[in-house]
Amino acid sequence: MHASDLTPEVRAELSRPRPYPAITLVMPTYLDFPFSEKNRILLRDLVTEAKRRLADDPEVEREPRLQLRDHLLDAAKIESAGESIHPDDAMVAYVAPNEPIQVWQMTSLAPVEPRVEFATEFLTRYLVAAEQRARPYLVLVLDQEMCRLYRGSVRRLVQVEEHGFPAAPQIPSPEDAIPGAIPHSAPYEGHKEKVEQYLRVVDKRLGEAVKEYDRLPLFVIGGVKILATFKSLTAYGDRIAGTLPLTGMDQDSTKELAERLQPTLSDYHAQQVMDAMSALDEARGHGKYVGGAPEVWTAVTDKRVRRLVVEEGLTIAGRINGDGRQLEVVQVPEPVTLPEPKPYVEPPAHEVGVATDIVERLVDTAIAADADVLFVPEGTLLDAQGVAALLRY
Repeated sequence: MHASDLTPEVRAELSRPRPYPAITLVMPTYLDFPFSEKNRILLRDLVTEAKRRLADDPEVEREPRLQLRDHLLDAAKIESAGESIHPDDAMVAYVAPNEPIQVWQMTSLAPVEPRVEFATEFLTRYLVAAEQRARPYLVLVLDQEMCRLYRGSVRRLVQVEEHGFPAAPQIPSPEDAIPGAIPHSAPYEGHKEKVEQYLRVVDKRLGEAVKEYDRLPLFVIGGVKILATFKSLTAYGDRIAGTLPLTGMDQDSTKELAERLQPTLSDYHAQQVMDAMSALDEARGHGKYVGGAPEVWTAVTDKRVRRLVVEEGLTIAGRINGDGRQLEVVQVPEPVTLPEPKPYVEPPAHEVGVATDIVERLVDTAIAADADVLFVPEGTLLDAQGVAALLRY
């Protein structure tokens, strides 16, 4: 599975309460995962760390401890569960008693630190944050022969094969029954009406996809005439973030399509950053701006944030107080597991209770509270130490 497949329903299933411990393993991967020996070494080390914590955790009952230790926490089994994964930057494995192992792939524009998490639910915040960093979007390719829908991110473009896509015309042209090409033939009578009818069907199916992929910007590709016709009748014009007037894209590979779309995407993201910074500046004058991790943490926890803006690559570590609303930022500690597990020692006093996934928690909590999240280039939020928010009130 890929982070882009994390629908609200799937996320709810992963996040449901489970008997302790539901184990989440996070690790960076080389692009030839799962067959690289380097990846196998990293995974074995992470499993070793998980088994050590399992043995030392007094809250784990005997039966789940034995099942996890002897049958589930096994590097080969985790690798086998991820055999169908395509190359990407990182993976998350979910392991729990009496459940099959799940392995998820994710694209991450920020370095991924290896982590072992014990909880009463699988932690989806790493997948959610990685997916937001990957700048997901939708692409609709309009063509009179076949309309296709794609879901994309920074380094990934996959055709959507649901909601009635790919969408072929239901009412073919009478000329289709005539063998061979018809040079210089004029469109048959009623051709325009048939095209409009076809595009209305496509638009209805698009509505189902837009509902599932809520908030994703939509880019539309097609010939000048079909683009104009579609824009005149679509019910989702406000979702269109950009158009590309090209014909014949129905036959292009996903790689060619992504390359042709890249300039349009770059322009859109640059405009997004400009608009976000302008909105933050305006919000300052209305008392609806907060900057810096501690203030943003409190606002996100209180569900007051309308848009969360975070610098790409930002890593924050901190301690969260008892009621969860206050964050004390501390220096990010050195990883304690990979590339070689260290013998168990008590962590230094200054590292006790330190969470190193503050950015992931901020993103996850903001998304759950129906806020927008935007990652911006490093250095964009220098005066806010890399993270700021526009408030609802």
